[in-house]
Amino acid sequence: MDAAALVEAVVEEVACPICMTFLREPVSIDCGHSFCHSCLSGLWEVPGESQNWGYSCPLCRAPVQPRNLRPNWQLANVVEKVRLLGLHPGMGLKGDVCELHREQLKMFCKEDGLIMCEACSQSPEHEAHSVVPMEDVTWEYKWELHEALEHLRKEQDEAWKLEVGERKRTANWKIQVETRKQNIMWEFEKYRRLLKKKQPPGRRLEVEAAAALASLEQEEGETMQKLEQNHNELIQQSRVLWRMIAELEERSQRPVRWMLQGIQEVLNRSKSWSLRRPEPVSLELKTDCRVLGLREILKTYAADVRLDPDTAYSRLIVSEDRKCVRYGDTKQKLPDNPERFYRYNIVLGSQCISSGRHYWEVEVGDSPCYSIGANNTAPLAICSLDGED
Repeated sequence: MDAAALVEAVVEEVACPICMTFLREPVSIDCGHSFCHSCLSGLWEVPGESQNWGYSCPLCRAPVQPRNLRPNWQLANVVEKVRLLGLHPGMGLKGDVCELHREQLKMFCKEDGLIMCEACSQSPEHEAHSVVPMEDVTWEYKWELHEALEHLRKEQDEAWKLEVGERKRTANWKIQVETRKQNIMWEFEKYRRLLKKKQPPGRRLEVEAAAALASLEQEEGETMQKLEQNHNELIQQSRVLWRMIAELEERSQRPVRWMLQGIQEVLNRSKSWSLRRPEPVSLELKTDCRVLGLREILKTYAADVRLDPDTAYSRLIVSEDRKCVRYGDTKQKLPDNPERFYRYNIVLGSQCISSGRHYWEVEVGDSPCYSIGANNTAPLAICSLDGED
């Protein structure tokens, strides 16, 4: 190995494999590899987010324990000495002259993103390319680096916002599931108390309650898996962006010759990078509280509620079987009964119920305005209609 290659190899040994610049506060991990302390922390930790998965070496993927990080003071001293020599990681060039023609490297091929001598620039390989002096394109490529950095930083900001949004959606999902779980338990307990006076509920309610909770748990797990997958994918993309931004920032600080070497490939990769948005995950709960056969059980408490036309407001039209009522366009001429409502659109049921459990159903049709309830000072049912049918 010649001297130039040897020096280049030494420089690469003291460069961080993550940010590709000189190691800063180098630390070694279980497998023996060394990295900048800040680079490793950036890969392993996301601000405000605890990690639940394992850690591995970014180079060899060997499992490691973060608590075993060891400062590498000897390597830090070597880095400082190499820095004092004026060397720079990522030079990728052995000296200032072309190894083939022994001429000074001062030309730049825009198509290939390569630095070369004048003789190389006149070769058939570059004959149709735009080859210019390096100093003529320095500011052009510095500006392109700046634009690429701005693009990546915007993508990084968007990734962070999406990641925060996924965390919020996950938290909301957990609250929603817990609320539904409490509702299921409360509903089944209510039905149990309702039925025990009529007939022993046996294990039927317990089995159905357990089935509903099991269905809810399965739905929770499936949705959580999708949410966590979205979250993890965003974290991985944030890490890639972080490394690309670090690479561009480091390259923009290099001397011109080393900044330009291979720049076109770096720019193309950076400018074409696009954040992959996560697939939308529905947070609509499908599991509900339903007791099979509940309606049939409740019908044992059925009450035959019929309306009392003598109480109906003059615009309310009661059917002959006294089972239906609708709102009329004009006031009817009705007997002046003391029990009739004159100011409100109300009609009462004809039955009076003093005790026990009773059940009835009401079909309200398409009317957006109605009120239904029980009157504890008069006959059983109250029906109030406002506006149209």
